[in-house]
Amino acid sequence: MKKLACCLIILILSQGLVIARTKYEAEWQGVITARNKILEQEDDLEARYELAVAYANLGKIKEAHDIFDYLDEEIEDYETKIEEMTEDYQTQLVNKPDNVKLLNYLAFAYYISRDYQQAEDNFEKIVELDPKNIWSYNYLAVVNYELEDYDQAEKNLKYSLELEENQYTHFLLGANYHKQRNFFRALYHISRGRRAASLFLD
Repeated sequence: MKKLACCLIILILSQGLVIARTKYEAEWQGVITARNKILEQEDDLEARYELAVAYANLGKIKEAHDIFDYLDEEIEDYETKIEEMTEDYQTQLVNKPDNVKLLNYLAFAYYISRDYQQAEDNFEKIVELDPKNIWSYNYLAVVNYELEDYDQAEKNLKYSLELEENQYTHFLLGANYHKQRNFFRALYHISRGRRAASLFLD
């Protein structure tokens, strides 16, 4: 299940086809620089996790995939440690309720822990703060899907496509239509998301 959660997150990342439109790009680049410096000195779980989330926000699939895969397979009691980190992020967020980095760290952690309602709440705050970032809408749609709110997932994915056309959103929209048994639309969108389909099957 942990592996599936990471795969679903990675599924909606870009591999150079789409330019991330987050207005917090400079902040995420700062996270990447700072966390890599830490990791040059020690193998720190929190630094690796935050680095993966930063890459995810910038659509860097290979880097994010490698980290999530490492954390899932190599770290003992990974979920327990993620829960401990979640508590720390919650405490920090009390004094910084609009900090988009903390909200992202929490949202991804909740998703990995399968606390989809909390993940949804945080991703909804994120899209309010970063309304032009297609990936935030895609992540929110994946959580909507997990909560079986397929209509809302469809709305978020369609809005993401309005912001920017890309294969990954098409694939997610196709999967959402398939779940609703709308097979014609599912086939149409999945066919437009072949690259994402190949990634998912891999």
